Formats: sequence, C-alpha cells, structure tokens
Amino acid sequence: MAKRRLYFVRHGQYQPQPAPDDEPPDGPLTAMGQEQARITARRLREFPISVIHYSPLQRATETAHIIAEQFPGILMQPSDLLRECIPTVPSAHQGLFAQIPADVIAQGGPQARQAFATFCTPLPADAAEDQHEILVSSGNLIKYLACRTLGAPEDAWLQADIQHCGVTEIVVGPPYHLLLLRLNDGGHLPAALRTY
Repeated sequence: MAKRRLYFVRHGQYQPQPAPDDEPPDGPLTAMGQEQARITARRLREFPISVIHYSPLQRATETAHIIAEQFPGILMQPSDLLRECIPTVPSAHQGLFAQIPADVIAQGGPQARQAFATFCTPLPADAAEDQHEILVSSGNLIKYLACRTLGAPEDAWLQADIQHCGVTEIVVGPPYHLLLLRLNDGGHLPAALRTY
C-alpha cells in the first residue's frame, strides 16, 4: 500500500501587524522570513511534491508561494484547517492564554482535531504510488499534529517548539499507520536564520 508523506512547514519569520481580537496576529514575511522560505523550498524540491496546502494567513500564504516557485505548475490548496489555533489549553498553563477571547480558544480544539482527521489519513487502498504533500501552517498546529502522531496527550503540544521554516515529516501508511519521521528539522537553514 502506498504511503502519504506529509511535510509540514512552519511559516517564515514575519512582522506582526494589528489584528481584530478574534484573529491571530498576522503580517508579511520579513526579508529573513523570505530567505528561510527560499532555502526550505530548495530543501524540499528533491521530493516529488504533488500539492501544497497552506493556511490563508498572510505569513503562511507568502511562505507557500515562495516554496511553490521550486515546483512550477503545482496545485496550491488554501485550507482554513491549517490556520493558527490553540489546540488545547493545559490546565497548568491557562494564564498563558488569558488575553485570547474564549470563543477563539473554543474553536481551536475542533479545528485541530479536524486537521488531523483530514490530513493524517491514509491514501486509498488501491493507490499505486506514495503521495508527497507540503503543508504550510503555524507552530501550534504542527506541534499538536506531531503529538497526535506519537499518541502523546493532546496537551503535550505546549512542551515543544517549531522554528520558522522547520520541517516536520509525518508518514501515513503501513507498517506503522502513523510515523513521525522528523520533527522541527532545521538543518537546511544556516545558524543565523534559525529563529522561533
């Protein structure tokens, strides 16, 4: 059975801009963020990528389009499921989220669970070849998906971090069903471009 290979990329460094209370901070990539995205694109071009899914937030959209320059004609798929969210609020860390509106927090869990159900699913049984997909999102969601892949408690996402344009690879398919192959791989980035 063919495997689904998912390359989750956190967006590049960005310049936060004011946003409505019910929206996460967003903004354009900095010059460093653009360079992080270009280097990450070169790192990923060795794979036969068939689609780039991305959050519609500006920082992720810009990152995705820079990566797409290495894959002419590739299918680009925006997805609200990849937006920044708060997947869970661990009871010991509730103070960290005190300034975030309750309805925003309430939406995060269902969104994160739906993202896992949508993207971390196997290919059809009759699929003949592995499928390689890039997913550009934000750190919180990527950490949550990695924890779910490992079978870790849902709240464990807060105990990890993902650098800008770090690559997390999840393989869906036999023999493991779900395999976290790499987490926050930033080896492709020079030390001066490794930011959080």
